[in-house]
Amino acid sequence: MMRQFPIILIPPEVQRIAQSKPQAPEFNIEIPSVPAFRQPKPIHIQEALGLTCGLVVVVAIVTLISKILGLVLLIVGTVVIILRIRYQFQTYKKRYKKHQDTLQHYLAKFEAYSHQEIKYQRELAIAHAPDRIMQFRHQQYRDYFAKVSTSGDAIAIKESTNPFGKNQPTDEQAIEGVIYYFGITLQQYVTGTLYQGVKLFIPSIDYDWSPALVYIDPVLNLHIAIEISVPSDNAAIIMRDDLAERFLVDSGWIIIKFAQEQILQSSTECCKEFAKLLDRLSFDDNVLPKFADTPDLLVVKR
Repeated sequence: MMRQFPIILIPPEVQRIAQSKPQAPEFNIEIPSVPAFRQPKPIHIQEALGLTCGLVVVVAIVTLISKILGLVLLIVGTVVIILRIRYQFQTYKKRYKKHQDTLQHYLAKFEAYSHQEIKYQRELAIAHAPDRIMQFRHQQYRDYFAKVSTSGDAIAIKESTNPFGKNQPTDEQAIEGVIYYFGITLQQYVTGTLYQGVKLFIPSIDYDWSPALVYIDPVLNLHIAIEISVPSDNAAIIMRDDLAERFLVDSGWIIIKFAQEQILQSSTECCKEFAKLLDRLSFDDNVLPKFADTPDLLVVKR
């Protein structure tokens, strides 16, 4: 199966924490509804015209049957329309006052709602401020990473010696030297410490796992394993590494794997990829800006 480097393995709980935010304040107030009726008028002219037209049509039809009945209907209808118009005129002040009271009540409710919404937005902005979110996530990270531990023989990269020494290096020493220089370069940018010589026993496969480098943030107890993948057709070794990595991720480790040629040819770009990981998971957002002028790492497929 073809793989694409770099490979990053992150525990699901870490991914959840990286997206989490402090609980937002509740806001259960519904926006007031606008009064449905229109502003009253002394006389509803359109209504009066409509009633008059309707009366004329009905009277015309009835007159065809009985002129007397049509005349009576005309008189009665006219009186009803006049009374209706008079009623509207007499009740105008009362209707207008009721409308104004309803409108004032709506405006008062809307103003109260606006004040509550502004207060809510202010509280939400405080609760979800970048520093608050970072503190919230870091507290969860400290609780989660508390279970992660390493062996005591780990050596800080800044305290180790160049494996090249003064002698002509062997192929194995050459790889160690590349890892050493990569670690020295990366250590200049990060606040945590890079270690070599970390060993962890994987009981499920009876194997001592030892990555190229391990980054440890003492504040969060964050452990990130940096592995260098060399081309291999040995299925047993590939399966062993996969099982070891699965065990480590389940134990709270984060793993980033670079192809050997990426470390050899693009070590600074690999450092930027590591910085992007710290930034994406909200571990440290001060590292990535240091690589503003560094291009992104090219993907390697193998």
